[in-house]
Amino acid sequence: MFGTKSAWRVLFIIPAVLSLVLAVACQSAAPEATAPVAATEPAATATTAPAAAAAQPAASPTAPAFRAAATVAPTARPAAAAVAPTGDIKVDTLVIAVDPSAGETNLPWGGTVDHHQQMDLVMEVLVDIDPERNIWVPQLATSWELSEDGTRWSFQLVEGVEFHNGWGEFTAEDVLHSARMLTREDTLLAYATDWRTIDLDASAIISDHELALQLQSPNPDFLFYIAPSGGGLMMSKAFWDAAGLEGYNEDMIGTGPYRYVDRELGVDVDFEKLPQEHWRLNGQGGNPAEVDWPMVNLRWISEAATRNAGLLAGEIHLTELTRELADVAVSNHGMKVIQSNFPGNQLWGIFMGLYPETPASGGWSAWEQPWMYPDYAPTDIRVREALNRAVDKDLLIDTLFSGRVTISPVGGFYPNLPGWDEAWLERYDELYGYDPDRARELLADAGYSADDPAQMKMIVMNIFGFPESADLVQAIGVMFNDVGVDVSYEEWEFGNYYASWTKKEEQSLGFFVGSPSYKTVYAQLSLFNRSSGFIHLYETQELDELFMELSNTVPVDERAAIQNQMGDILFEDYGYLPLFYIFIEFVANPEIIDTWEFPGSDGANYGHFDLIRACRTAQPCY
Repeated sequence: MFGTKSAWRVLFIIPAVLSLVLAVACQSAAPEATAPVAATEPAATATTAPAAAAAQPAASPTAPAFRAAATVAPTARPAAAAVAPTGDIKVDTLVIAVDPSAGETNLPWGGTVDHHQQMDLVMEVLVDIDPERNIWVPQLATSWELSEDGTRWSFQLVEGVEFHNGWGEFTAEDVLHSARMLTREDTLLAYATDWRTIDLDASAIISDHELALQLQSPNPDFLFYIAPSGGGLMMSKAFWDAAGLEGYNEDMIGTGPYRYVDRELGVDVDFEKLPQEHWRLNGQGGNPAEVDWPMVNLRWISEAATRNAGLLAGEIHLTELTRELADVAVSNHGMKVIQSNFPGNQLWGIFMGLYPETPASGGWSAWEQPWMYPDYAPTDIRVREALNRAVDKDLLIDTLFSGRVTISPVGGFYPNLPGWDEAWLERYDELYGYDPDRARELLADAGYSADDPAQMKMIVMNIFGFPESADLVQAIGVMFNDVGVDVSYEEWEFGNYYASWTKKEEQSLGFFVGSPSYKTVYAQLSLFNRSSGFIHLYETQELDELFMELSNTVPVDERAAIQNQMGDILFEDYGYLPLFYIFIEFVANPEIIDTWEFPGSDGANYGHFDLIRACRTAQPCY
């Protein structure tokens, strides 16, 4: 009854294909989704994509296998064949419970992208993610192509799509309007820096359903931002012109299969199915022939134990639990686990505070003082190595994660994406293996002792889509303490911590485990490893200079080589405490829910809520 996909069924495909694809066109009249074509150089004109059935990328030969749990090991299963419903749905309102730490808002720019789960049913994007193949497929854009110099993306748009509540047809004006909204001065969108590389003055509306986005520098990975992965939700310009910010705060207007009803802050959000057939419900891009639920209730509950109690009581139908609670719900209460089709998150231990005081400028050379907080213990590479050596990763895998994760050697890199180096896995034990005695030696070499220990504040908080977050940080804190680090714990609410760390405030210094969703390597490096970015994790002069070179490079092989150099720096410098790749797991009531196909690479970790299919049989749908 453990309804998972096979371990590494196909390891992450989207950017594997699309960091290579520099031009693609999808036939707007085609009844099925089409897949992008890989190319080694940018094409000057669009290339018709092959049929979906002929475009299945092979699994990466370098993808490591997941360690299987003893009692509920993931098993391979083919994609379910389309079957006509055999009965009625058993509830009219689907109740989904999640942690509210990503933030409650109706504004697409009001959070880090994690908050987009509350907009998933209402708002759409130009380019979607196929949940079965993890590749780009058309949504509001029917085709796209990239100029030879890598700076100009052209899009053909679907015609006849109406915004909810009578706000008119979706057009190219709405695309440019959405780009302006996502880059507002008050934006909290993590990818705002990359959206700001669109030169809106040089971009052109060719017709109501055709436009070109001009970038300030080459970016063959820009489809990442246009899709749900990068926060590219399309908003109504007509609604903004009429109602402004007050209207956007009060209502959520989109083109999706559900419309927004209302929300109670701290409690829930309600959505209702459109009274008319939705334009997209024709099977295109993996979409259903029909959505099942008249109403969807997204409920905010912080505590995993409370979500578990609601699930077992039948008040909640789908929720995220720790793997320990999930296994008990499966074995003792007849629930089932639904897993993302592809590993969705990387877990990294992050030493917050390893960045310069101000972004480098003037030719990227202003690095006279490399660290904003030079007395902070992790600025010493010996301390960073010691903290990595202190962590018994096998123990964490076997306890907190029930064996359902695998080692990730470098934060931001994946075995099938440009820049990956197999040597990182081969050298992982040598540089990162559990060795508490070596950790103590390194701390002593760095000048720390029992009388004057290194200090480390552990940031404990709930993180959306990662229910083991607080437990994992506390477990690692015990291991740090065991090698002589003076550990303290401080509880934070994620939104407040995010605001503090993006401002580089001293109170944000400390260690926490982040869970970035799956991204192109370029997007990871842009977001985390350049001093002029929006979020600051590990930034050095060498990384800055390499990123500037990467940002002005188009050929795929050259971009891969630069990304590999940056990965080597993160690996050799102990820029992070790299941990694991993980699937996104939800626990479902099999009396109510049959299947849910979602890739795990949505920016909110999960999405495609319209693909949650009802159990219509008298027996539970295991």
